[in-house]
Amino acid sequence: MQPQNCDQLDLRAESGQLAVGTTSVLPLPQKPGVLVVDDEHLVRVMLQLSLERSGFDVWLACNGREAIHLYRTHRDHVSVVLLDVRMPGLDGPASLVALRDLNPDVRVCFMSGDTGAYEPEALRKRGAAHVIAKPFRLDDLANALRRLVRSEPIDALR
Repeated sequence: MQPQNCDQLDLRAESGQLAVGTTSVLPLPQKPGVLVVDDEHLVRVMLQLSLERSGFDVWLACNGREAIHLYRTHRDHVSVVLLDVRMPGLDGPASLVALRDLNPDVRVCFMSGDTGAYEPEALRKRGAAHVIAKPFRLDDLANALRRLVRSEPIDALR
């Protein structure tokens, strides 16, 4: 996969428009919002399509800087942030620090195929509610995010 040039932003993410999806088989009481942050364009698109079908509103960010901007703008509608660990510039852990400055209670789920120097337990100690390894099953991800939205434990999914 070729990483997207972050200067070529997704129009919905740049405009702040919601990506409207369909309801899932097990809908939540209200349609929760998820901010997806990944530097790989195809990963963002795949996650957007899957999460919309699972009943989430989705915002997309290609890097930590854009994620902070979108979260600041839409924080009242974002229930959980799905954040890649390794990205150029502001990586996942640094983005988490900035997001927690905006909202100490922000719920973040890290995702990564290679966490690099960051061990999953260290990411949880930094404030991540969950860490999911790539590749993952899309329905497992949607279930984990639903549990985070409901503030339910997700130990069984680790």
